[in-house]
Amino acid sequence: MTEPSNSKASQLTHRERFAEACKITDFEEHPTAVGGYKVWVVSDIVKGGRKDFDGPYFTEEEARIAAELWQATPERKCACAEVTCHCAAWNLDPKREKTIREDAMAARMILAELIGADVPKSSVAGAEEK
Repeated sequence: MTEPSNSKASQLTHRERFAEACKITDFEEHPTAVGGYKVWVVSDIVKGGRKDFDGPYFTEEEARIAAELWQATPERKCACAEVTCHCAAWNLDPKREKTIREDAMAARMILAELIGADVPKSSVAGAEEK
């Protein structure tokens, strides 16, 4: 009998998934918004609605890893990764564009510390160039 493809043995660890995610050094373009890009966050149910409480993250995988870690705490059992669309063209503010990338890099570094991984130097350098 063969193991199903979703077995524990075939799943990547948080560190492996994180290392792959760190190859991405900026936000992914949003397919339906001219000049828009995807920003990933972690949200949870608060007073009947969802509220962002972690992120921003450059990639979906980073946000999913963070959500999985948060789900281990009783207060955040409903944590999940969600995507939002940001667009510099809607409200041009170079400081905000720089800040969101710095925040995503900070979130990446915190996540790396939580899972005991290193942030690849190419990831840090790529984010600082933007």
